Amino acid sequence: MAGKAVHAFLTPPGSQGLRHHWDQQMAVVVQTAGIKRWQIWRPPVECPMREYNESWRVWRDDYIPEWEAAGPDLQVDLQAGQSLLLPRGWVHNPHVVDQDGDSVHLTFAIRERTPLWLAEKLIAEAIKNPEFRRIMLPGDITGPSLVDRLQETRDALRGHLSELDLERRASAMREVAAVELEYTT
Repeated sequence: MAGKAVHAFLTPPGSQGLRHHWDQQMAVVVQTAGIKRWQIWRPPVECPMREYNESWRVWRDDYIPEWEAAGPDLQVDLQAGQSLLLPRGWVHNPHVVDQDGDSVHLTFAIRERTPLWLAEKLIAEAIKNPEFRRIMLPGDITGPSLVDRLQETRDALRGHLSELDLERRASAMREVAAVELEYTT
């Protein structure tokens, strides 16, 4: 299960909002008025997530010329009442071809779960252990003892993870996955 969010987009006749880009989550696009052309290309990066491999962070100037020269892998003129599943990371260039009518679509962002999401949930419980809450001196971070602090923390984290009751955690995570709304991908 995954949380979700919805965004509404109104695009005037013959116009375009965002040009070529990819998103950090899967989306279902629902066209509610007008027609919007969706040009879609395969992902140029693997598994974008949060700030990792966001289109604007890893953008290359040659992307658009290359994509346009090759042509889209898929082109769909989405009409009112139709929907489109847009997998995470797929490049899209949506625009209104019609010169006479506005386009309105809703994008439902599907917040997928990943192994990193599981790891973050398992690590989050470490806050209950006072050892993970103790203050480190500035010299522990900026000085040569940082390697020692990293080793101690890694060892403590291994101990924390090995003591978790995974059956109990699985039940709790199923519940959290059903209701948690913040972005995880």
